[in-house]
Amino acid sequence: MKLVAARLYLRDFVPSDIDAVHEYASSTEVVAHQEWGPNTIEQTREYIAGCVFENSLPGRRTLELAAVLNDGRLIGGYRATLSENGTDAEIGYSLNPRYWRKGYGTEGAQRLIEYLTTERNVRRIFATSRPENAASIHVLEKLGMQQVDLYRKNVLIRGEWRDTLVFAVEMKRLT
Repeated sequence: MKLVAARLYLRDFVPSDIDAVHEYASSTEVVAHQEWGPNTIEQTREYIAGCVFENSLPGRRTLELAAVLNDGRLIGGYRATLSENGTDAEIGYSLNPRYWRKGYGTEGAQRLIEYLTTERNVRRIFATSRPENAASIHVLEKLGMQQVDLYRKNVLIRGEWRDTLVFAVEMKRLT
């Protein structure tokens, strides 16, 4: 799978992505609001192996995609998990901090959402963020998402119970 946007494309992860993924997956900045990480190299290898396996399954409901600039530099990853009936999807993303604040997060997410709605007929897109992750909230709002829920102290991140904001957008069906 390859989803092309203006300055980047999203594609399935491959085994040779380990070093580039580990660069951001081992960053304390990247995982500050995540339940996972910072990754060891072994954890990154396991993650990539799992992505390669998952992406090989027919009828896959989870898409694990590398974000790659047009010059070939892998800058992050995107995930979309479709509901069992395929009408809803949850998206998420992580980018290497060297590429933050350049619009890549929004560009990749917009392309993923376009694919989900036009090719997979998803009608509702969800995403979550921690309340203190202003940059991620900004991306979600630029995507047209609105906050629809708040879960208090629902996730344990490095010994601290943290809140989760839920964002959603209803997509117009093209068919």
